[in-house]
Amino acid sequence: MKKSLLTVITFALLVANTILTVMMFMNMQSEIKNANALISKVCEAIELDIASSDSNESTVPVDQTTSYDAVDSDNQLTVNLKMDEDGVAHFAVLTCTLTENMQSKAYETYGGTIGDYGSRIQSIIQSTISSYTYNEILSDQQAIKDEIKDKVNALFGASDFIISVDFPSINFQ
Repeated sequence: MKKSLLTVITFALLVANTILTVMMFMNMQSEIKNANALISKVCEAIELDIASSDSNESTVPVDQTTSYDAVDSDNQLTVNLKMDEDGVAHFAVLTCTLTENMQSKAYETYGGTIGDYGSRIQSIIQSTISSYTYNEILSDQQAIKDEIKDKVNALFGASDFIISVDFPSINFQ
């Protein structure tokens, strides 16, 4: 009889535990949703992308892009960087490639003649890079690329003409 009574008590405790566990998870579900919403807002605030990249580069098929060597390997650009706290002068030697969106309306106007604006584009690249210190460039090159992309797009009066800026070769001293 003792074994039966212990079995019944154990089964009752098991059922009670299961019910309480289900109730606990149901109560925590709203808190989990709130935490996920908070995390998403923080990621948006610091411009992190959880699911996928939101840049134009990812939405434009590769066969609808073309490249323009704003600074090619034969004529590398040498840029004096902004002075760092260490007081040592640094400079960068680089090449730069712009990826053009062939679906952009600006491509119809400037796509074939972008080379005519080469010196203005190089000036944008040089002034942008020279406004950063050596340590800033080492820590976040993507911010510099995005700034150059935005300035070049502003030059052509479009937001989707240049979809990415790359430095195939960049060296610092």
